Amino acid sequence: MSWELVERLSWLAGIFSALVAAIAGWMAARASRGTVRDLALIVSVAADKPELLEKVEADARKRAEAVRRRVRAVVVFTATAFVLVATGGLIGLLAAQLPDHVRPAVAGGDTPRTVSECAQAAEATLCAPMHVYELAAGAKVETRFAGVPRPTPQQGVGGLSVELPRCEAEVRWHVTVAGAVVAEAVSRDDLVRVDFPVASDQEYTFTAERPADGGCPTTELRVRTGVSFER
Repeated sequence: MSWELVERLSWLAGIFSALVAAIAGWMAARASRGTVRDLALIVSVAADKPELLEKVEADARKRAEAVRRRVRAVVVFTATAFVLVATGGLIGLLAAQLPDHVRPAVAGGDTPRTVSECAQAAEATLCAPMHVYELAAGAKVETRFAGVPRPTPQQGVGGLSVELPRCEAEVRWHVTVAGAVVAEAVSRDDLVRVDFPVASDQEYTFTAERPADGGCPTTELRVRTGVSFER
């Protein structure tokens, strides 16, 4: 059993004990209220002082209201703490199920221009590298991406997308792992994505070629790449 689980169970036990104590105090106050009122009624009748009973009842109402406020506070605290613990456990469970995603670095070949592509998510800004190539008609690029180290050998899934904004040229490209083509596609002014198997510490190569077909003078090729491993 992990220390984190022990700590959460201890916290829940403390919250439960506080709730039981508050309920027990409220029940004891209700039980004693009737006895005190009966005694005050007898004394007020014997002494012919009805204001004594009124004073006792007013004090009893104040004590009962104070007990009710304490019980409500404990119930609200317990519910809030339970929601926080449940939310933390759910987030931890979901995080454990998410794959480990890594962006491999350029290891050799043609070096693209790498920029940070950022997106706003709630109050946080998430950024990832994007590789940009400038392809003239008939040009070809080939880039090796480094393997992703892991403590033990692990099979993963590589992902690679290619986008050609603002140009209707055609670019043929493929991905090779250990000399074998594992994915290939043709991009024409759109976003194309492929997935392929790749092991940890294993490089892969991206090759793109534009035919000598005229069109726009230079094609901007935007490449996003990454490798995901199961946790």
